[in-house]
Amino acid sequence: MRIASLSLRYKILDFLYKVYPEAVEELTIIHVFYEYHTVDDIKKHLNYLVDKGYIEQKEICLRLGTKKTTNIYKITSKGIDLMQGIIQDKAIPIPEDE
Repeated sequence: MRIASLSLRYKILDFLYKVYPEAVEELTIIHVFYEYHTVDDIKKHLNYLVDKGYIEQKEICLRLGTKKTTNIYKITSKGIDLMQGIIQDKAIPIPEDE
């Protein structure tokens, strides 16, 4: 299960890499991966990727004049370097090209 859990980090990065330069709302990311992963796991791995500097997190208001907020995520240049194989992280298994 540990490898499957760590592969979620790669899947999230890959998703954000494919939609770059757009940022994606947290709920959208959860909807993409919730069928095979728990919401807590998704959030935990998002936090790991933010802490490592592979993605950036920004809190935004849902509507002007309200206190309701959400997080949006965007891959960083460091995350792009990881996806392109320029740098490596053993905690994010990048599949080999076939």
